[in-house]
Amino acid sequence: MDENYISIPAADGCPSLLTPWSNEFASMIERGVQCAQAWLDTPGEIPLWWELAQTRKTFPVGDCQDAFEAGFLLRIQQRLRGVPQ
Repeated sequence: MDENYISIPAADGCPSLLTPWSNEFASMIERGVQCAQAWLDTPGEIPLWWELAQTRKTFPVGDCQDAFEAGFLLRIQQRLRGVPQ
């Protein structure tokens, strides 16, 4: 695994996932993972798209928002791949 890129930690029986983002974007990616995990862990009426869109707005436009989205969506991807078929 390339040490210059940030990985999403393993979750839900899925391995860690490498992102195309460097350490410069680690905090945005981590926030994306945390936000997605919080949504997954908290039953409620807030739609997933709303959580993503509203939190995304708290980051500067461009790479920062993209890195947040990568963390968020990769965490959701892990959950979906971990669901038995």
